[in-house]
Amino acid sequence: MLGHLADLTALVTGRGVHLGALAAVLAERYGDRRALEDPSPTPGLHPGGARTFAEVEAHVARLASAHRELGRRSGEHVLLLIGNRIDIILHSFALARVGAVPVPVNARLKPHEVAAVVMAAGASVAVTDADVMGRLREVDELSDLTWVATGDDGSDDSLAGWLHHHPDASLSPPDDADPGATALLLATSGTTGQPKAAALTSRGLLTALGRLAAAPVGWRIGPRSGRDLMLAALPLTHIMGIGTTLGALCAGIPMLHRPRFDAEEVLTLIEDRDPNVFTGVPTMYADLEAAGAADRELGAIQLWVSAADVMPPDRARRFQSYGAAGMVRGKPRGTAAFADIYGMVELSGGGAVRLYPPSPLRRVQVPAVAITLPGMEVRAVDEDGEPVGYGKVGELEFRGSGVLQRYEGRDDAGPRPDGWFPSGDYGRVWPSGFFAFSGRRHDRLKVGGFSVFPAEVEEALRSHPAIRDVAVVGVPDERLGDRPVALVVPATDDADPDAILAWARREVAGYRRPTEVLLVEDLPRGNHGKLDRRTATQRATDLTGARTEVEA
Repeated sequence: MLGHLADLTALVTGRGVHLGALAAVLAERYGDRRALEDPSPTPGLHPGGARTFAEVEAHVARLASAHRELGRRSGEHVLLLIGNRIDIILHSFALARVGAVPVPVNARLKPHEVAAVVMAAGASVAVTDADVMGRLREVDELSDLTWVATGDDGSDDSLAGWLHHHPDASLSPPDDADPGATALLLATSGTTGQPKAAALTSRGLLTALGRLAAAPVGWRIGPRSGRDLMLAALPLTHIMGIGTTLGALCAGIPMLHRPRFDAEEVLTLIEDRDPNVFTGVPTMYADLEAAGAADRELGAIQLWVSAADVMPPDRARRFQSYGAAGMVRGKPRGTAAFADIYGMVELSGGGAVRLYPPSPLRRVQVPAVAITLPGMEVRAVDEDGEPVGYGKVGELEFRGSGVLQRYEGRDDAGPRPDGWFPSGDYGRVWPSGFFAFSGRRHDRLKVGGFSVFPAEVEEALRSHPAIRDVAVVGVPDERLGDRPVALVVPATDDADPDAILAWARREVAGYRRPTEVLLVEDLPRGNHGKLDRRTATQRATDLTGARTEVEA
């Protein structure tokens, strides 16, 4: 993190802090320092704008009092179905303070998707905005929920109304809260099947931040005399958005949160507000480049951070050159750092990171290094669960304090009794925690008996100048099993599929390279920007099938 690593490390390793007490601990530590900036108002509390750490604690204490008086109790699982504003974090802190378990959910989900999360999480209450309540409250599948409105809608169970009538209400954190108990439930795997609810603890969430703090991320960024500022436009119902916000708060770094990502707005904010950290997902970086990042003044950025999916190395290198390690006489000196974090909700955040260190000279590239984060064990195993040799591809398994306790209500999944969690991802592991990501288990193709990991092929294809984005999928083939096909979002108007295939024949091994290139306008992605490979595969199957029918 930036400038306050000692504070963060002491916080997460020196004392057992529960999520419900975190705001109070940070207010004691940072006081009137600016903490969060969000344009959206908090009903009954704040008109929107900047909040100090002391104000964050005051808001959490009042919300906790309101939740308790409106019936929330220890052990209750509570959906948070509100807009993508900082309130999600404030309500999570407040509910944890009364002993309830928050379940942040994307408010844009369809009714049947919300119902699936309710079932997975065992939720009985929904805290929600008026527009979401109006859309969902009468749905049969959700009729058993107790609904609590965030705004003052005139009802007795309105949060804002209760706060208005009780201006002095406040609830301090308990002294006996267990940091090892479930503090948060997050839905996962919703795009590939029925969602599961990952049970995360306060200890796991905060030690995940400690792992990042202990990694060699901070040494390449100098303190900016109190001018540190992080810019993010992430969903706060996703582990990346939650972890980013918790990390900024714990490190005492002000965070400028945008409810929605808009590439032009982000570029303008970097030029106008001078943040030295930007955190996003790979699709955001692609959109920033499409919006003209190369021609904007982005030298304020010292650290670019990406997570949630694989970041193309060539794009990471370009963004390094857009930022700067520092300024001399108003001109950029060196390049920015880039951190590409590998993680998942089941690890409470990051498990490994590919670091692109800054260079003291803009024309010099320092080699990237991918390492497992401190405090997290990783191994690669074969299909029988036996460890494979160093440098060989195997399914990645993780063990450490950040690994989820369990999936709520599920005895058939989660970590093994010995603590190892099978991630469903494939990679290579070397001594001392060096690490390479190969692809996800469900993404693995079988081509003529050979295993093909699309992420590795996509990384090679992205180096072609005519390719802006690419997904390699397998369409059914009677002879090969899977036939590799590349869905390509072109970077130029004159992109030629045949020329790309000819190039691939030179650059990619025979059984791994695509047999066909299909030009598309965009790639299907889920709510958090991850490639939806199931939909991409179906699209490729439909396109190749339609072409076959026409040719026949």
